[in-house]
Amino acid sequence: MTMIFRIIPGNEDEAMKLMDQLVRHTRTDPNILLADVYRSQNESRKFFAYLQFTDQAALDSHRGSAYYGEYVLTSLYGMLETSSLTVETYKPLFHHEYHLK
Repeated sequence: MTMIFRIIPGNEDEAMKLMDQLVRHTRTDPNILLADVYRSQNESRKFFAYLQFTDQAALDSHRGSAYYGEYVLTSLYGMLETSSLTVETYKPLFHHEYHLK
């Protein structure tokens, strides 16, 4: 899942604290393989989030979790320029196994 969004001016610091807490919670879920948030180098209020889930059920569970409700729906959503929000989900074309040495 990818998300691109802008934060309402003046809310950047608080939004980044919330995103940090959200990512910390997300990374404790074994069904979420990757969770990262990036800040645009050209536009300080623009962010990109990338999450990779084991399957659709994991994505659905994430969206229904208490921490998602608290951090995203209750707090962060009010700091977003909602017209800027783009959410996309993708299916992998190829499956690869990665082995760490």
